[in-house]
Amino acid sequence: MYEEGPGGIELWILRGGVHVLWSSYSHMLFLNRNRRILQQGVDFKQIDLEWDWDNFLILQALVGSMACYVFPFLQDLPLWNMKGVVAAMIQHVGVSEPLYYWMHRKFHEHHFLFTHYHSLHHSSPVPGPFTAGNATLLEHLVLTVVIGIPVLGTSIMGYGSASLVYGYVLTFDFLRCLGHCNVEVVPHETFERFPLLRYLIFTPI
Repeated sequence: MYEEGPGGIELWILRGGVHVLWSSYSHMLFLNRNRRILQQGVDFKQIDLEWDWDNFLILQALVGSMACYVFPFLQDLPLWNMKGVVAAMIQHVGVSEPLYYWMHRKFHEHHFLFTHYHSLHHSSPVPGPFTAGNATLLEHLVLTVVIGIPVLGTSIMGYGSASLVYGYVLTFDFLRCLGHCNVEVVPHETFERFPLLRYLIFTPI
């Protein structure tokens, strides 16, 4: 059994590492110079703007700690449960993904929400992995709910596992970094051949 609860400092470090490694890759011009979407680099003003990009990691660590306190069974999850993977995927596709899409649209369509909240995220001239974490507290709270639904829901059903917590959260971060990395990682020809793929993979704009 996984005795120390799902996550902890190890997950926090791994999540930060995902963003740092993606940021390193997005600036390796010897690898991606010809596949960059915007050719200009990140300036010092943007670095200052995104300086607190990791605030969401702290927030979600606190929320996760409170969840472990409220739901003690989260501190004693097994290492692996295949049923949990299936349950989490169903909840992600059926609940989290539509909720995230709907909330993101509202942040764009509602003038008050965009000007007072979401505009911060779009104030970065050159998107990058750290841009993914550059948002307001309200947006971070919404994202925390989106991420938490499959993890907590699956655990309440009795199918939770430490592998699910690590795997789902790190995959979520990985895909968010991919979508903001400013590099065409998946060639656009691939989406022309397989149009439905655009609904499965979040890619840079």
